Amino acid sequence: MMLLREPLLHFAVIGAMLFGGYSWLNDKEAEATIVEPVRIGEGDVRWLKQTWASQWLREPTADELKGLVDDLLSEKLMAREAQQMGLEQDDTIVRRRLAQKLKFLVEDTARLAEPIEAELRQFYGLNLAHFETPGRLSFRQVYFNPEHRKDAAADATAALGALSANTKDGSTAGDRLLFGDSFADTDELALSGMFGADFAREVFALEPGGWRGPVKSGYGFHLVLVTQRTATAPKPFETVRDAVLAEWRSAKQTEFSRDYLIALRNKYGVELDDSTKATLGPETTPKVAAQ
Repeated sequence: MMLLREPLLHFAVIGAMLFGGYSWLNDKEAEATIVEPVRIGEGDVRWLKQTWASQWLREPTADELKGLVDDLLSEKLMAREAQQMGLEQDDTIVRRRLAQKLKFLVEDTARLAEPIEAELRQFYGLNLAHFETPGRLSFRQVYFNPEHRKDAAADATAALGALSANTKDGSTAGDRLLFGDSFADTDELALSGMFGADFAREVFALEPGGWRGPVKSGYGFHLVLVTQRTATAPKPFETVRDAVLAEWRSAKQTEFSRDYLIALRNKYGVELDDSTKATLGPETTPKVAAQ
């Protein structure tokens, strides 16, 4: 019992415990520092060969392949060390590249979806405007050039009253236009390319019979007589099935990507600091958080 009271014994026991604990911690640290080696696998070599062949139109020689493997190994080693050093943190290029790779994976996953026939027909029915034969117009026009007239709009208005409803040729009342005075079976897109979107939209709103105007274009003012109209009509499903399928896949891809981003926001959360909220404004802030 006297031995248990010896200070030297107490010191020895405490020292042994400290030594044992230190050794145990060192063992754990040693285990933690064991890193996974950088590996080059069969898939890497196959990818290197394919990339080389697509560029040079031949297989690499043994020496060339060894050089390619050495370059890939160096790249992987440098990338591993850069990650260990945290160099990828707050790097715009790395962040965008990672986001791009994930976006490609999400889009590839969405492409695997295939609709049943009924679903595809339903999509067609809900989006008929995307699969229509555009309406067409035939019309005549009288042009008034503002560069040659003091008030082209007033001259056009005055000429409108003098034109007969359907028969009188008004070409002598106007100015020469490079495109001509008559247009046959023209759709709105083509007309927009010639005269501008506003002109095309206004002309396509006119009913056949009777001169109308003035209608303004990028060139000046026009009196317009619509002589014939072909209404917009949906194309039969069987003739546009491939286009419907392509648009269905695009819509599903957009929907899948949106839902995936919502899931990520729910997983990680989104926070905006006070200065960012102040910059965006009270109406914009909720939208940013929800998009």
